[in-house]
Amino acid sequence: MAEKLSVRDVRLYMRNVRTRMPFRYGVATLTSVPILHIIVDVELADGTAAQGVAADILPPKWFDKSPAKSYADNIDDLVFVARAAAQVYGEASLIPASVFDIWRHGYAATLSVGDTRVLNHLTSSHGSTLMERALIDALGRARGLTYHQMLTIPQNPLGIDLAAVLPSLAGALPAHAVAETPRTTIAIRHTVGLSDPLREHEIAAPDRLEDGLPQSLEAYLRTQELRWLKVKVIGDLGADMDRLRGVAALTDEVAGPGVVAISLDGNEQYRELASFDELLSRIEAELPAFYAAIRYIEQPLERAVALDTAQATGIAAVTARKPMVIDESDGDLDAFTRAVELGYRGVSTKNCKGLFKALANAALARRLSQQCDGEFFLTGEDLMNLPIVPVHQDLTHIAALGIDHAERNGHHYVRGLDHLSAAERLRLLQEHPDMYCATRDTGHSSGHLSGHLSGHLSGQLNVVRGSIDIRSLQRPGLGTGDNVDTGGMMPLDDWTFDSLA
Repeated sequence: MAEKLSVRDVRLYMRNVRTRMPFRYGVATLTSVPILHIIVDVELADGTAAQGVAADILPPKWFDKSPAKSYADNIDDLVFVARAAAQVYGEASLIPASVFDIWRHGYAATLSVGDTRVLNHLTSSHGSTLMERALIDALGRARGLTYHQMLTIPQNPLGIDLAAVLPSLAGALPAHAVAETPRTTIAIRHTVGLSDPLREHEIAAPDRLEDGLPQSLEAYLRTQELRWLKVKVIGDLGADMDRLRGVAALTDEVAGPGVVAISLDGNEQYRELASFDELLSRIEAELPAFYAAIRYIEQPLERAVALDTAQATGIAAVTARKPMVIDESDGDLDAFTRAVELGYRGVSTKNCKGLFKALANAALARRLSQQCDGEFFLTGEDLMNLPIVPVHQDLTHIAALGIDHAERNGHHYVRGLDHLSAAERLRLLQEHPDMYCATRDTGHSSGHLSGHLSGHLSGQLNVVRGSIDIRSLQRPGLGTGDNVDTGGMMPLDDWTFDSLA
């Protein structure tokens, strides 16, 4: 029997973070970013009160890559839909309802509000996904259930109806979308950003961080024994080949030919696939071992044309070489269905795009894999997820789906736990001793906008032989526990874009 609840209060907070090195992806370069937190108070039908949380960074030029919009515009749009979702989810739960039913109404209403501002659905749905996650977290914490348990126990406490997300899933249960048991470890697929140094000697003295963490790809490969990389390309054949030669030579040298698996991220840098197919031909001819190591290709086409039937021939040509997945084009509930019809094989899961949608996509991928030739799949991708809330909830969701490797870049571009309050850092290190390891801040960190933490206890993600241990995330709710310190944040009403500077 699905649990029913009502939303009683919603509060929004911001926390600013500065990166330790620039993160260049697509047309954007990120050096500072806010994390938007949403805290939701709920009341269950029996009078039980509970609280849930969700959070994401608000990055430039990912949700909306319009050249007419500035970074401030991007954030303003995302804040607008977060406020809208808070209101419509409250209205949807005036009469107590299941989390899933509240989501169905709240999702549609949030998109409608976004339409009045002419926002794309990837942007508009983000407000809904924050409320969705917070309600899931609240119910799990109220009833002492992990996320995986909420998806697999016969009572279906969330009230999920996958056929209401995708009609083709009639008869599918939430348990059909997830692994029998949640994963206990996840392999790190390390992001190689467009401006990241590959080798130690490439780092000029003024740019060397000396903050106790790896900086070059070489250092990461040697110290963390990475076996998965996500390599970004820019759409310039000559520049991309130069970059890939460097990555290939380095991985062969440190790990050995064919040991490191690769995902190739096009980041919407192409309007057509003939030139991308040419890139693949060059890689196959010049870097055969690297080409063989490519497991899949992520969204090379701009979202405006990625699901256009006119692209079917190009999609077929590329998919004949390597499977392709959509990421930024996954803006609507039926996006993966339409992508499959065009020849794509997979879709990314990112919490910022929604959990219920990802569960439906996972169930669809499993069904298609059973019914059709070849494999259909979900990949775990990142939105520079940071501790506590974004990375914990993302990993909890991926563990339930049974995905064995996931892009991680927050620990690379932001220095560990330095952006958190002292109380949050201490609790994380106590409650997740395998997932994080303690460090002493050296005073060189640029990972905290309000000042250095020199001499204070901090920590970082504990990557051992290319993987992280996430057993400690199996706790009631979505893996965050009771560890979020809003005292270390700023109420959204008091936050300004200029505070990022």
